[in-house]
Amino acid sequence: MSDPSGEDRPGGRGGRPRDTAVDQRILQATTSLLAQRGFRGLRVDDVARSAGVPKSTIYRRWPSLTDLAVAAVDDALGERGVVIGDDPLVDLSQIVVRTHTLLISSPLAGALPQLALELVNRPETARLYRERVISPLRDAAIDAVRRAIEQTSWKGPDAETSVDMMIGAGLYRHNYLGHTPTLEEAFTIADAVAGRRLPRPDSSSDPTEPKILPEADHHGSPRGAENMKK
Repeated sequence: MSDPSGEDRPGGRGGRPRDTAVDQRILQATTSLLAQRGFRGLRVDDVARSAGVPKSTIYRRWPSLTDLAVAAVDDALGERGVVIGDDPLVDLSQIVVRTHTLLISSPLAGALPQLALELVNRPETARLYRERVISPLRDAAIDAVRRAIEQTSWKGPDAETSVDMMIGAGLYRHNYLGHTPTLEEAFTIADAVAGRRLPRPDSSSDPTEPKILPEADHHGSPRGAENMKK
C-alpha cells in the first residue's frame, strides 16, 4: 500500500527513488513557519501538518528539528554565488547588497540568531550551517577586501577583521537593538570600515542580481565601467 504522503521507501531491492517533491513541501512549510514564529516557535508537528506528511517522513530525512531548520534556511536563501570582476570594490558592493538582502531584510532574518544559538551544542550541524549559509558570502567578501588591499584601494583593517566588522555591526543593530538597517545604512557601515566610499548599486536593478555603478573619476567618467558584470 502506498504512503499517502508520497514518502518513498529507502533504497533496497525494488525501492523507489526518494521523491524530491516531498522534500520541497517539507522545506517550504518549515521556511514559512520559521518566518512566522522564529526557530523557538518551530515544531515538527506543525511542519508535518502544513506539509501534509507524517512526522516519520520528516525524521527519515532530517534527524532533528535543528537539521531541518538549517536545510530550510539553506534552501530558502537560494543562490549565494558572486560574480567576480576586476574591481574588488565593485565586487564587495555586490556582496554588501546580497548580504543585506539575505541576512538582514529577509523574512527569515529574525529566526537566524535563534538558530545560531541552538547550534552551539551541535558542532556538526553548526559546521554545515557555516559552510552553506555564512561562508559563501563571507569568504567572497574577504577575498574582495584582500584584493582591494593588494591594489592599495583599502584603508581599513585586515580583510577578515573588516568583513566581520561590517557584518557584525548590521547584525548587532538588527538582533540586539531591534532595528533593521536599510541598505544605505549597511553601506555607511562598510564605508566607515573601508575608510572610503564604496560604489553604490543601481536602485533599479534586482537586489539579488545587483548592477553596480562604479565611482566616477575626477573627470566625471565612471571608473572600471568596462569591468561591470550584469
